This record gives sequence, C-alpha cells and structure tokens, in this order.
Amino acid sequence: MKAKALLLGGLLACTALTANAQVKKGFRAGITAGMNVTNITDMNMDCRIGFNAGARFEYNFNPNLYLGWGVQWSMKGNMKEVEERGVNVKVKDNAHYLEIPVNIGGRINLSDDLSLFGETGPYFAVGTCGKIKADASALGQTGSADTDFFGDNGANRFDAGWGLRAGVEVSSFQIHMGYEYGFTKVWDNTSAHNWNFNVGVTYMF
Repeated sequence: MKAKALLLGGLLACTALTANAQVKKGFRAGITAGMNVTNITDMNMDCRIGFNAGARFEYNFNPNLYLGWGVQWSMKGNMKEVEERGVNVKVKDNAHYLEIPVNIGGRINLSDDLSLFGETGPYFAVGTCGKIKADASALGQTGSADTDFFGDNGANRFDAGWGLRAGVEVSSFQIHMGYEYGFTKVWDNTSAHNWNFNVGVTYMF
C-alpha cells in the first residue's frame, strides 16, 4: 500500500511540474550574445573565434511549441599561419554578416522556472563588411596588408543555410549552443561553405 501511495504521489508531482509552465501562448522578445567557433570548408585553414549579438523573438503557439526568429550581427571566417620569405605570417579572414535565423522549436517544461528547448530551421545572411588581414610587421613592412573580404572578385555577400539550436531556460535566461552550415558558396566556382558552432546567452523579457 505504501509503495502504491509513493508511486501515485510521484506521478502527481510529475504531472504538476509539466503542467506549470512559465512560457505562455503569445509573443515575447529578448536580447542575445555569444561566441562563434567558425571556419570555411575546403580551405585548409584553422577555426577562429568570433562573436554574435542581436535581438531574439518568439511566438509561442502553446507552452511546448514555438516559432523563433531574430536579427543578429555574426562574425565568421578562419585563420592560418603561413610561411612567407622564411617568416611565419598569421592570416585572418574576418567576415561580418547581418543574419536572420527562422526556427521551429519545441520546449519541455520541467518546472515553473526551468525548461529544455530545441529548434531547427534556415538562416539568411548578408555580408556587411570584412577584411583579409595579414601581419605585415612580421615581414618588416609598415602599413596595412588588409584586403576587402567582399571586394571585387571577393566573397559572395549573400549566405543562406540551415541551423540547429538547443539549450536550457532558467528564469527567462536561455543558455544555448548551436551549429550552422551554409548552403551558399562563399566564393563562386569553389566548394567553400561557412560553418559555425556557437554558444550564447539570451535574456527574454
């Protein structure tokens, strides 16, 4: 009898935890920021650290299903040390994009203040600025050795791909990680594509 009572009590507790949800039907917005670990395929280059920051929006159809989208600034690219004139020179590709991700997501509410979420969907991005930087001082030169990443015969400004995002929300703070892969070629007549692993924090109002 005692075992049955404990089992019934446990089931009731689980039901209560699931039923109580902080996120209700409707619209909400927030701010987000994080770190990118990014590279460009087929270039034999190393990953580099970038950043992302922007605004986040959600429309919750119910406590468990939502549409999420945003507008964010995201720095991508890669880097490598190359030997030139017997000197190791660090070359960095810094590419800045204005990015709009659109995701469909699901949420599991564990309590009033704790939930798990995951989402997936496309992203669309436009290159705003970028530089290919070389350490000219390592060669005993002065001035800038930078070139425009999106300049003449440079990278395509438009990028689009698919992303995944998952995390935990605690009292309106979301801690999340994600991955993006670009379907658009970075340069024409190549097989180079952007990819980006990211982690971040979002505060939803």
